[in-house]
Amino acid sequence: MKRLTSFMILLASMVWITMHAATTKIYVDGIHGKDTYDGTLHSPIRTFEELQKRLLAADTYNDIVVYIRDGVYELTSPLVFDEKMGGNIKRKIELRAYQEEQPVLCGGYRVKGWQLYDADRSVYYAQLPETLDGRQFFVNGQRAVRARESDAVKRWIKSDSIGHLTSDMSLLKWKNPEFVECVYREIWTAPRCGVASITQLGDTLVRVTMKQPGWKNCRNKGITSTRTPWYWENAMELLDEEGEWYLDKTGAMGKGRNVLFYKPYIWESLEEAACIFPVLESLVRIEGTKENPVCNIRLNGLQLAYTTWLRPGTNRGNPDAQNNVMRQNATGEGESMAEGAAVVMRHAQHISIDNCSFLHLGCSGINMEAGCSYNEVRRSLFYDLAATAIQMGNYKNWQKRDSEDSYDPEDKRNLLRENLVENNHIELCGVEYRSATGIGAAFPVSTVFRNNTLKDLPYSGFHIGWGWTTVPYTVNGDNLITRNWIQNVMVELADGGSIYTLGGGSPQAPTTITENYMNRTMWGQGVYLDNGSAFYHVSDNVYEKIDDYNVKINSGSHDIRVDGIYSNKVKNLLADKCDNCRMDSTVLFDKANARRMVDKIKKNAGAKRKFVSAWEVIPDKHIFELECAEMAGGAYTTSGIGTHVFDYSGMGFVSGFDRERNNEIRFKNKVSAGGKYVAKLRYSSAKGWNGKVMLKVNGKIQVCELDETARGEWRTVTLQVNLKRGVNEISLFNTEKGTGHLFFDVMYIYRA
Repeated sequence: MKRLTSFMILLASMVWITMHAATTKIYVDGIHGKDTYDGTLHSPIRTFEELQKRLLAADTYNDIVVYIRDGVYELTSPLVFDEKMGGNIKRKIELRAYQEEQPVLCGGYRVKGWQLYDADRSVYYAQLPETLDGRQFFVNGQRAVRARESDAVKRWIKSDSIGHLTSDMSLLKWKNPEFVECVYREIWTAPRCGVASITQLGDTLVRVTMKQPGWKNCRNKGITSTRTPWYWENAMELLDEEGEWYLDKTGAMGKGRNVLFYKPYIWESLEEAACIFPVLESLVRIEGTKENPVCNIRLNGLQLAYTTWLRPGTNRGNPDAQNNVMRQNATGEGESMAEGAAVVMRHAQHISIDNCSFLHLGCSGINMEAGCSYNEVRRSLFYDLAATAIQMGNYKNWQKRDSEDSYDPEDKRNLLRENLVENNHIELCGVEYRSATGIGAAFPVSTVFRNNTLKDLPYSGFHIGWGWTTVPYTVNGDNLITRNWIQNVMVELADGGSIYTLGGGSPQAPTTITENYMNRTMWGQGVYLDNGSAFYHVSDNVYEKIDDYNVKINSGSHDIRVDGIYSNKVKNLLADKCDNCRMDSTVLFDKANARRMVDKIKKNAGAKRKFVSAWEVIPDKHIFELECAEMAGGAYTTSGIGTHVFDYSGMGFVSGFDRERNNEIRFKNKVSAGGKYVAKLRYSSAKGWNGKVMLKVNGKIQVCELDETARGEWRTVTLQVNLKRGVNEISLFNTEKGTGHLFFDVMYIYRA
């Protein structure tokens, strides 16, 4: 009888669960839908504002699947999942692209109504609503450049506690000096600070007063404190290059307040172009509490694009310490992460972000803050981001155990644990905030970073841990960093690595770094275990074309084991004062049995995708930064550090091309229509180069004649090429060897 009663109770429970586990389907169509419709396939709603209302009103027991049709959804506010309307242990909510369509969640304002402002300079203007503010502008998916001057290092300029002194009297003519920013490059940081005023001192000096407390924080960063500006940014007087823009907030240019100015490229028609001015700082926010975390949300097949991040334009500036973490000792705010991200998560569990694209963002892709556990980020593309692709954890008050962001939180509900970051393609991040990384994690626990591709980054690929030698241990431990492909990183900043670690770990649970392929690390190391790193096992990794050390263990680190160093060179460093640290000898590629292991690691590393670069899948790009191309032979990526060559486009340029015959740089691009195209190459060819450069397009070769220039002087050469519809293979190679300084910066490709 007892068994029968138990069976009846179980059966009744199953019936109740079945009755209450129904799935509600909601369809969203930004083209054919109406918010008064019932939300079915044939009567879809139109906007995400209405979707927010429907989700809030939905049955809390039913699972919900939202099917989003093709189109661009211009959000006026982020979509929020909180305690009231988020997923929970009773139901799941999924937002997914309908079938194979590609809906875009857009945080920008579409700019229209362009008029000619200056015919001689080919500058146009358009009126924006006065309530809008932003720091980015995009034309047909290409990030435009805020008007800047890149040769500020040539100025006579001095720094002090107030700002700068300079002899450049032309600064006095700038009409909106209070919106100008100075950008600096200080070893492993790239801080920004705004100008408060520009005034004349006597007959020959100009005083540039910087905004506070940003300037004090930028000067309070030890050896990375700000000195000479790398470049000035955001002055109308600097708008002199194609692709540059400026926002006049005051009306000083005579066309009213909040007017956008832009100098288009030769191939751009502003009447037809998609011109987007991002205004939202986030698109999706998943925010629970310790008591009630938001659970079971899934984003599938969505594009998240066009965000901004306003903080650097305030009086606080962007006094980054590293990994775009802001050091704010002067204000008592401690160290904190950038707040802006397309997806923000806090006390969120069992969240899945799958097969999504994060494109053209003004800050980060995903921020996981305190209490984010059991989440997955898989099969997603991160391309053209101003800051970090994926950041786990914040750093504010990290030394206090009662803080949510503590190195060892008293309340274990604040931990970031058992998350998975797998099979993602991360490319071209940190394009504005250069110390940002591909993947950053403060104090992760039992987290797996597997089969990700990270490439073309100004600073480190991975940035794991925090704290230097301040605390003896942290909860950071039992993590696995494996089978990742990290290429062409540390392009603009120094003292980082393809995989960079910092601060203590967990003695009970070491972290493993294994079977990763690191190729082309410029101003840094392959694996860099910096001050205080502890409890790591680094094994069986491939290091190829690492500019500095394959593996570097810095002072204060301890309990580290390194073996299986496969490289093309023998160069490692185990610093003094590293307790219980062991490092095996390097196994060179050409040694017996090494090639088999090297080939295996290379084959298994990286995201399982059909493309090497986003250029192959994003059609009709016109600008190809050659420092991001694939390279063979002696060609390599470099930048202004150590070369004293400036005014380049993107993150850097190609050097070493002329040092031996048959060097090659190559890339693929995708066009929607075949035909005749212009290929314009920006180069510098100093005295000593007398060889020929060959341009090969889909197997067809033509000679590219380069005039002699001064060292670091940039010129362009123009050729005609034929492209086919779809993916084209393009390369530059040489048949002669020279001794001069031959540099390649960028190639522009557009319809003839």
